[in-house]
Amino acid sequence: MRRIIILCLCSLLSCNAIMAQVDSTEVKIDRSGEFITFVSPYYAVAWAKAFPMMSYWGVEAGARSTRYTDRSLLRPGKGGVLIGNQQDSFNKRKAKASYHGGIISYEQVNFGNGEIRNCSIYPQGAHTFALDITAEGKMKGELFCIHTAPDVSPVSVWSKKTDDPPTSRYDTPETFYTPRIVKASFQLPAVLHFPDYGLVKIEASEPDVYLQEHFLPDYDNTGLSLGPFNRGGHTYRKSVHLGSVALSFHARKPIEETTIKFTVLEDNYPHLAGVDLSDAKFDGLRRCWQNAFTLNPETMTMGDNIMLSGIGHLALAFRADLLPFTPALDASFSMIDGLKNSIEIALRERIDPQSNRIADFGYECTEITLIAIYDYLITTHDWAFIRQYLPEIKRLVKGVLDRDIDHDGIFEAPFHGNKLEDGRSSFNWWDDFAFGHKDAYLNLQAYRALESTKKIFDKLQENTRTIEQALAMFKQTFHRTFYNPETGVYAGWVSQNGRMHDYMFTFITSMAINEGLVPQELGKKMMRIMLAKMQEQGYDGVYGIPGPLLPVAKEDKGTWDEMTRWGRYENGGLCGQAACHFLNALYHVDLRAEADDILFKMLATFEREYTHSGVFPGYVQSVDWRTKGGAPSGYNYLADNYYFLLAAITGHFDVKYPELTNPNRPYGKE
Repeated sequence: MRRIIILCLCSLLSCNAIMAQVDSTEVKIDRSGEFITFVSPYYAVAWAKAFPMMSYWGVEAGARSTRYTDRSLLRPGKGGVLIGNQQDSFNKRKAKASYHGGIISYEQVNFGNGEIRNCSIYPQGAHTFALDITAEGKMKGELFCIHTAPDVSPVSVWSKKTDDPPTSRYDTPETFYTPRIVKASFQLPAVLHFPDYGLVKIEASEPDVYLQEHFLPDYDNTGLSLGPFNRGGHTYRKSVHLGSVALSFHARKPIEETTIKFTVLEDNYPHLAGVDLSDAKFDGLRRCWQNAFTLNPETMTMGDNIMLSGIGHLALAFRADLLPFTPALDASFSMIDGLKNSIEIALRERIDPQSNRIADFGYECTEITLIAIYDYLITTHDWAFIRQYLPEIKRLVKGVLDRDIDHDGIFEAPFHGNKLEDGRSSFNWWDDFAFGHKDAYLNLQAYRALESTKKIFDKLQENTRTIEQALAMFKQTFHRTFYNPETGVYAGWVSQNGRMHDYMFTFITSMAINEGLVPQELGKKMMRIMLAKMQEQGYDGVYGIPGPLLPVAKEDKGTWDEMTRWGRYENGGLCGQAACHFLNALYHVDLRAEADDILFKMLATFEREYTHSGVFPGYVQSVDWRTKGGAPSGYNYLADNYYFLLAAITGHFDVKYPELTNPNRPYGKE
């Protein structure tokens, strides 16, 4: 109680700093209704007058628009409540709020078993508010819990995990279908990231207070039929999407009091010499850059969303490509740690002994992992990591090289590519299409992976002759294998029956240009062909760039019409992954005006509209994919949507990637 008494005396006697903050423009107070609300440009938080419950919490890290603070991150009816001995203050409703001197106070909160607590809430300026929790006696275990709503913005917790066993308080399955309760314990301070909304640092005054994260499914929405692609993982994610992520605070030993502080941090985005992102036209980049990184608490790896791991993942390189330009969070575990985990687990556990390839989600995971390793190295200079896993890296290189089965310089995928059949007859990032055999997407990733790994091996004075020969053959063969004179661009794949499958995939030609495989004038001609086709098809760049510019034929695409008809999802829908390749290629061939036009249209869209729609809103309900009119057409939220932001750095500002450093330099030394 002593902290509360001191604060109250200060506020009553001397027009103290808290009172001054409350009365200033930094934090405004509204006590007119059933709630007491603190509102600043960076947060809005409301507490119920009738009982101790945080009923509303909105965050706007950029402080540019009230519409983010006008949308609560909390689960309706749950909010944030005091917890004592497995009972919460919301159910007991034993104390009413009083307000004086800039402080909301709940006194004598009785949990019905003799345990009495007091709680005070007060602002500490425009970025921060705090909770003081005290006990009449000692308190241990769970102290306070916030229920967030994943359908608004699923939170990633950036901090090191602890060995504290998570509570079983929320483990209450109610149906025959029993989704797992994913949970983990984390150190404080921690940084929470709510995509679109921003970053919040959580601190506790007592070192024995820690944080737990729980994915709590909605048991009324489990086992649902979600269409012909209904699978266990999808039904599970749907139940979590409609449930909550609970963030609970715990004391591992008895304490008398603690202060929990919530501080809204500034947006996390690149701060680079010669790169001025202060203009309002870059607002969308500053808001969304961190959105590219989501953390799975089970594996502490970065996948497409908080439910999916990033172990050897087919999109891992998208996050890795951003990291050399991304500031680390002020946390004990940050994005580079997530990338390292993703790589390390794959190298230790996921290499198939027969094929020497990563056996995981997506056939190109081997190539993607090698690219991610290079990005990790130029970001950290951690040569000790490379030396530790050099045998595994060499195995992956062999796994790539061995796929040139007919020795023509092009790597063959283990799928015929003749048509898309039931079962897994194709498997790259564009898995709705029959990419196979001589798969241009796989080959371009392989080329980049080998180029990157060769640079590492050169620094280590390893023999690279086999890699050099493969790269030389690839350069000689790529154009004549994939160039289609009828469209003037590169085809997506050549199937085993010899047929060329060309739907004017923007990313294929763009990736080839960006890898330096296309002469400048030919590359410019190809990009103009695709720009003209985009205009003809009615694409204006507001929501992005389509993958194919021609409708994919029925035999080459998936079978569910809702997601595969022209203009939706992968078949002409818009996602920022394809836009990154396309924009960088436009910059590469010096079509800067055209690139800037699309880039700044997209950035305006990403600032103007909510860009994140949760872990699994349902088929054709996720905004990671949109139609050219802006309607959602995705399903399982992909952080890949933010990859296009990289083009602002590497394209618009023409920032080069860091060079590899001396392998003998001590890790972490400049």
